[in-house]
Amino acid sequence: MLSLTSYTSSHFAPLSYRLNEEQSKFTTSIDQCINQRRDLEDPDKCIVSILADETPIGFFILDKGVDRMELTDNPKSLLIRSYSINPEYQGKGYGKYVMASVETYVRKQYNKSIDELVLSVNIQNERAYHIYLKAGFEYTGRQIDGIRGAQYVLSKTINPISGK
Repeated sequence: MLSLTSYTSSHFAPLSYRLNEEQSKFTTSIDQCINQRRDLEDPDKCIVSILADETPIGFFILDKGVDRMELTDNPKSLLIRSYSINPEYQGKGYGKYVMASVETYVRKQYNKSIDELVLSVNIQNERAYHIYLKAGFEYTGRQIDGIRGAQYVLSKTINPISGK
């Protein structure tokens, strides 16, 4: 069973997997996030661990910082960044499931303060682009220049919890 939870230091070792050369062009490692960029110290960022049963198999960052405003003008948005899954667990449908589950996780963690998820994906990363589309993200028609070239801007509206 897959679940999303806040990152803890006990997740570091299992999340220290290596991506192949192609994938590593498009995302960052857990080491880069924690030790180089110091994302844990940034109050606008939350590292989310992806668990298969109780084993950490991937992670992403939810970012409320100003970077998201390059993708949207919605102050109630949240940026997804640095998403990856351990290569041992890829090809099993986990990526699509996780991206579809982010909405529920965000609703629980941020209550009604967030109504849009945004992300950018390198136009050369076609596999990830299609995973995001299958998970309900929509191409906004915009592109931005990223560190490794042009990126599509994607968005997903977060619907309020029914009956609340």
